[in-house]
Amino acid sequence: MQHDASPEPTPPVRIGRARFRDLDAVCDLLSLVSPGEPVPRTVPVALSLQPGRLTHGDCLCLTARLGDRIVGVLMASPPHWTETHPLRIELVRSVLYIGGVAVAPDVRGQGIASELLRAAEHHSRLAGLRLLVLEHPPGLAGFYTRHGYTAGQERLLVALPNGMQVRKMPGHQSAVKPLVPGVGLTEVPGAPARVVTGLLPGCAVPPSARYRHGRLVL
Repeated sequence: MQHDASPEPTPPVRIGRARFRDLDAVCDLLSLVSPGEPVPRTVPVALSLQPGRLTHGDCLCLTARLGDRIVGVLMASPPHWTETHPLRIELVRSVLYIGGVAVAPDVRGQGIASELLRAAEHHSRLAGLRLLVLEHPPGLAGFYTRHGYTAGQERLLVALPNGMQVRKMPGHQSAVKPLVPGVGLTEVPGAPARVVTGLLPGCAVPPSARYRHGRLVL
């Protein structure tokens, strides 16, 4: 009696550091994140950086490979709002913004995006980061919630020693994930979203806090 041949086993996904020679494949995948919009010019700059606290200086650039093919990518860097902030050095050491997670359409549903997120969290904890933030379309709130993020928020609100950082991206929602004890989210009366507390020393939000006219009143 003849038996059908067993299907070839699917090779395991390998998550690793992106190389500059991967630039074209990385850009092709990242173009899926916001179709019709150019890939940020910071991508080739990030891929040219040497390893530092993260895979590329203060940036994290990961690829997922099936065999020799790059099928997924994750790019993360310090949030743009930290660039001119007076506490920039402390913030760069504390918070990382995941700017893009993309998987090739023909291999979606196989857990590749989840593996990229887990790898990003592992690298971030090793680097001493305290918080991951990202922005997502409303339809992906459930995906990020399943991975431990507080997702689907209308704004990103972060309590800092010199005032409140507020971020809102039209058409997208914010998601955050604390990485260490002491960093968390708290409900503040009047605030349009839960507030990140404890990111830096001296910025814990007390129970008496209120949110009025775009400001945190202690």
